[in-house]
Amino acid sequence: MDDIAPPALRLGRPGISRRRFLAGLATTAAAVAGATGIALPRGSAAAATRLPLPELLVPTLRDGVLVFPLRAAFGTHEVLPGVTGRSAGFNGSYLGPTIRVSDGQRVRFEVANGLDEDLAVHWHGAHVPPEDDGGVHSAIAPGQSWNPEFTVKQQAATLWYHPHTMGRTARQISWGLAGMLIVDDAASASASASSGLPGEYGIDDIPVIVQSVAVDRRGAIKYDSDGFAARDVSFPLLVNGVAVDRDPPTFTATRGRVRLLNASLSEVLAVRRTDRRPLVQVATESALLPSPTEVDAVRLPAGCRAEVVADVATDGITLEAAVRTTVGRNRDSRQPLLRVLPGPERAKLRPLPSWLNTISRYDVSGLRPRVITLTERGGLLGIDGVSGTTMSAMDRNVIEVRKDELELWEVVNRSPRDHSFHVHDVPFQLVSVNGVAPRGVDLGWRDTVEVRRGATVRIAMRFTDYASDTYLYMLHCHMAEHEDLGMMTSLKVRPA
Repeated sequence: MDDIAPPALRLGRPGISRRRFLAGLATTAAAVAGATGIALPRGSAAAATRLPLPELLVPTLRDGVLVFPLRAAFGTHEVLPGVTGRSAGFNGSYLGPTIRVSDGQRVRFEVANGLDEDLAVHWHGAHVPPEDDGGVHSAIAPGQSWNPEFTVKQQAATLWYHPHTMGRTARQISWGLAGMLIVDDAASASASASSGLPGEYGIDDIPVIVQSVAVDRRGAIKYDSDGFAARDVSFPLLVNGVAVDRDPPTFTATRGRVRLLNASLSEVLAVRRTDRRPLVQVATESALLPSPTEVDAVRLPAGCRAEVVADVATDGITLEAAVRTTVGRNRDSRQPLLRVLPGPERAKLRPLPSWLNTISRYDVSGLRPRVITLTERGGLLGIDGVSGTTMSAMDRNVIEVRKDELELWEVVNRSPRDHSFHVHDVPFQLVSVNGVAPRGVDLGWRDTVEVRRGATVRIAMRFTDYASDTYLYMLHCHMAEHEDLGMMTSLKVRPA
């Protein structure tokens, strides 16, 4: 099931008229009935399954710092209807609360490890000092806490937080340890206040965390190739922790901004409308796009995010996900994802802003690319031939860059598998895929990119603000089992 074009070949169509937009060209959607108290029609199938919303974590203010408490702990969760198994979550039994911060705020996360094993927690997509990044170098022992504190310095974006523990990332994410981290800035706040871009959490600004999981009939969650191959394992798709099948969860909205997150271990998702009308995408992983852009589908490799806006027609819309598996499962599927029911306030809709963001493209002409090779030898995955399964191995393969210098990387996949390549700290721009320049939404800011078998992908970035000769960032495959099997290494940003 590979019917969605890879990056740099997927076209976008910016500049949407109000008439075309209101004709139903939008996408995923908005406010959740279960969170807003909006009643669903009596007798409808939708009344049985309302989309649950992660709660919005309310911080405390201490000496000018917003403090967000997070505690990881085990629990139980109904992954399959009627089947409950062991899980883990932040501040609950499965997944974690949504954290919302703004550019310029001083924040501190007080992360307590209530598990019986080490835990590292990474702020995926966040521009933070290396000591606060939460990679494998920042493991928290059982019963201990970690309190990173930093000033938010980035554009509005949909980020997330998740485990990044050496050799245990896949299983800890599969247990349910993941949550959304939303960043606002002045431009996005202005667009929400003065135009038609939704921005009220739980009303018209909705987190949608999608996970393809593996679970046996007793409710035990599987996270590696051996578990995937077990005879009694099924592969449900979860939306905000609820399994969907033929009856997807519903919510009600007139217009909604849906923040899609693929929190699966390895699957690639392609989200589209079942009526095949275009979606309207307003953001990639790391920032708003220059303008609302029509796309046929939103392709999300593991770890990727996107924001779409939907105006809901009188009969509602249904979104489906084409799920392509890559790690030991070989069970591609297509299934409904969400059902969006129409809200009552269509006459009050304002047009979306024609301008959302300014993206200045890097000039990489004349730069010699730094080659990063994704490798596999004898079943061991690695970067540049080194398998990063231990700290000592990663120390032998540290990639060093200089603060404020423009970097051009050529990521070459010499392994027989597809990968989802992620760089910590700063967003990057896609320069080319197999020599083809990006267009449409692929011109937006990214922090994760799909690198298919045999592909060569060029990306450009500049590491700003932070440098250290002691603390390290990371780069790795975001297919979590690949990461655990060694496809990761350390990244050092030296002072300019």
